[in-house]
Amino acid sequence: MKLITDQEAAEIFRCSTDKIKRLRLSGKLAYIPGRPVKINEADLLAFIEASTIRSVPPDPPTAPKPDADASARAWALKAMLKPKRAPRSK
Repeated sequence: MKLITDQEAAEIFRCSTDKIKRLRLSGKLAYIPGRPVKINEADLLAFIEASTIRSVPPDPPTAPKPDADASARAWALKAMLKPKRAPRSK
């Protein structure tokens, strides 16, 4: 079990010590209280692993359904060719 300080954790994260403090105080990062505060390196690595976003391969494109295109086209034509209102009389 290797314990590191806020400063060392900030160097690993490449951020400020204030950010490490906010993570600790919000309960997202476990720590051992004291002067100076110590963080278990295993907890820090677990936090990094949990925060990592994995990319998901996109689904292959599917061909559009002909019915959907036909109905969308029909709606668009109907909306475009809709007769215009006559101006209101005063």
